Amino acid sequence: MRLPLFLRRIALVSLLFPGIAFAGIKSINVQTFNPSTSDRFVLLEDGFRSEWPKKALYYFGATYNFVSNPLVAGTEGQTATAPILDSLQTLDLFAGAKLANNFALYLGVPIHYVSFSGNPLEGPLGDYSNETSIGDIKLMGKIRLTNDGSHTAVALIPEVRFATGGSGAFVSDGTPYLGLRGTLERTFEAWTMVINLGYVSAPNSIYDFSANYAPIDFRRRFIAGIGGYLPFNDSWGMSAEINSINMVPLSNNTAPNDFYLGLRHGSSNGLSATAGLDISRIGGPLGQDLRIIAGIRYTLFGQEEIAPVPLPPSPRLIEPKPEPTPVKSPAPVKAPPPAKAPAPVKAPAKPKPVATPAKPLPNSSLTPPAVKKKP
Repeated sequence: MRLPLFLRRIALVSLLFPGIAFAGIKSINVQTFNPSTSDRFVLLEDGFRSEWPKKALYYFGATYNFVSNPLVAGTEGQTATAPILDSLQTLDLFAGAKLANNFALYLGVPIHYVSFSGNPLEGPLGDYSNETSIGDIKLMGKIRLTNDGSHTAVALIPEVRFATGGSGAFVSDGTPYLGLRGTLERTFEAWTMVINLGYVSAPNSIYDFSANYAPIDFRRRFIAGIGGYLPFNDSWGMSAEINSINMVPLSNNTAPNDFYLGLRHGSSNGLSATAGLDISRIGGPLGQDLRIIAGIRYTLFGQEEIAPVPLPPSPRLIEPKPEPTPVKSPAPVKAPPPAKAPAPVKAPAKPKPVATPAKPLPNSSLTPPAVKKKP
């Protein structure tokens, strides 16, 4: 798949001309946390697979993060440090649109509240007070290069930031920010892994405090991160992520590294929420301190395509049908009378007993008459 023309130009300028200086003042954006558009990961981008089902149309999100001591100046040997900002609070708002099955476009607007620690340095910093400022507006694309049903998703993520933030509040790079990342998402049986690799160019993102302190140089950055998401059930899960921003050439003075551990809760209607803690000071004494992150995501799904139901015809177009002739129902058939039970048969009469002649008594003068024989 060929990238759109404007995205190819952005990638070409970022990779071939990293040192070109755009017109503008030299400034740094100390808000190195770039919220993910994923609804499961916080620091890292996913592979544009599970988060964008075919029916998803639009995507909205808001992420709040608080970080203490986001800007600390130090000497070359890091023998002395001086905090410049006491804390930084940022609310990142963004919206995305699914323009194709494997392509989405995002627009992000950060709003910062900067709390200064005073002016411990001798130099051109001057006196600053707490300030609220809009940051650099972000335009980002996500192009998936693999098929829908693949367990491994690969995507390219070009990104442009416009210098709309306040340079005096240290929340703007002072020049267009051009970046290109690649992401790989792999789904296993019980968990999901994601890997991010990228390169960023911001030619004016450098700041010199004074001769006594080393400059902070964010002009060229190499980004690498890895993370995993483990679901507990259909609603709850946990993510662990690490993201490293290494300056080119490599410098231990300014290497923002973030380790995040947090929980995620999602519902079936497209709404999800994440919350967790981030430890940033693992790249040296000039790294940032504890960071608190909380965010919500909402995916708006399209309706299923349903075949249109034809309208009933107009009554004027229906010809009247003749009423059917009523048919007489046949007379009910009477049931035959029940058959009479047969008369009981009388048992035959018993024969009367026949009397037998009595035998002559002995010494009796009465003798029976003689029986005459027939001739």
